[in-house]
Amino acid sequence: MRPAAPPRRSVPPPPCITDRIANLRLDNRPSPPLPPPRKQVQHSRGPPPPIPSSTRPTQHQLAKALARRPPPPPTKHQPAQATVPPPLPSRRCIECYDFSAVDYHASLFPRHTVSSLDDLAHALTSPFPTQTEKARAIFTWLHHNIAYDAASFLSGNLPAQDPSSTLVSGLAVCDGYAGLFLYIAERAGLQAYKVTGHGKGYGYQPLAPGQRAPAFSSNHAWNTVLMDDEWRLIDACWGAGYLNGSIYTKSFTPRFFTSSPVEFGKHHYPTDPSYQLLSDEQGGPVSWENYILDPEGPHLYADFYAQELSPMFLQPSGKYLNRGQSASFHLFKRCEHVSTADQDNYVYFLHLDNRDFIPLQLNAQGGWSTTIPSVKGNDVKLCVLKTLNNADAKGVGAARFTSSIGRVTMSWGGLATWSVA
Repeated sequence: MRPAAPPRRSVPPPPCITDRIANLRLDNRPSPPLPPPRKQVQHSRGPPPPIPSSTRPTQHQLAKALARRPPPPPTKHQPAQATVPPPLPSRRCIECYDFSAVDYHASLFPRHTVSSLDDLAHALTSPFPTQTEKARAIFTWLHHNIAYDAASFLSGNLPAQDPSSTLVSGLAVCDGYAGLFLYIAERAGLQAYKVTGHGKGYGYQPLAPGQRAPAFSSNHAWNTVLMDDEWRLIDACWGAGYLNGSIYTKSFTPRFFTSSPVEFGKHHYPTDPSYQLLSDEQGGPVSWENYILDPEGPHLYADFYAQELSPMFLQPSGKYLNRGQSASFHLFKRCEHVSTADQDNYVYFLHLDNRDFIPLQLNAQGGWSTTIPSVKGNDVKLCVLKTLNNADAKGVGAARFTSSIGRVTMSWGGLATWSVA
């Protein structure tokens, strides 16, 4: 019999983007009162969060995080011994907690050295005191040791996806990732489920405006895990890498470990809607029609996620801008705790018609904003300044960037693109 779905959490609704950006001002005139700050869910044991996705710990950082190198996987006769990482901070935000010690530990157990999944579960998770860290160790281990079976997926001839077969072959599709995560998690003492449903992944094409919703179809699998008093959704398959045509590229993507249920639900629709984990205060489960007909957003590039920016608060949220009309752009970090000071950030700017550069300015809500009086051209690109005068551009600031245009060499990366209609 299928296990019961995890209970719905009672949490406050996510902040409305309209409220968050309604009073943004870019001048020095007095601003109207700000909307109230986002409410924090209080737990007796709250979960922590991920490392910046583009970094790996240095030897100095590892020496501070771990008193000594964790041992190899245990044998049946000798249980693993490992050093417990430092205690978690009192403010545990899943988005800004540093998982570097956990991620490093998970990299020490190559698949070919694993004698049994029971031993692996103990070796991976026993050093860590929290459920969140244990789940993270399993999530990261799958990235290092299991590759997406692109050949079998594209041919439609899928081999067995049970945990033992996946461990032996080192290959899996989404069902194999979710099944192996569940198997290890349960042996580590975690409460978890495998969830099946629809994923807007490889091959997905958004429906055209006015097109009717197709019948529900299931094409993906992921997990829900109880992490320190909170049910969360994770996708170990998408967190391990991605398909580029017929080629699988290994790429650690921790946002599929830290996403909120609302963000996760933009690209995942479970067969059982209760696995959306949306509380009544959040409006309850979303319908299949609302999910599959959700309007397409701007195209986001890898640098958008490398900069730890939030797709949920990016504005405009739709793919298309109206030619000749004004448009306001708003950008926020994934975590509200990070610094927005110039010295800690790169410059974000709009690139228009491949010639005009308009920097976003810090706004009163802890993000960056700007406005175009009249949208022109075929598209609008949001970019990040990477180098200025052949030096790293972190800390340059909008004023120096503007004064340097056309005077010194600079390079940038794409964050998002909107089409002009």
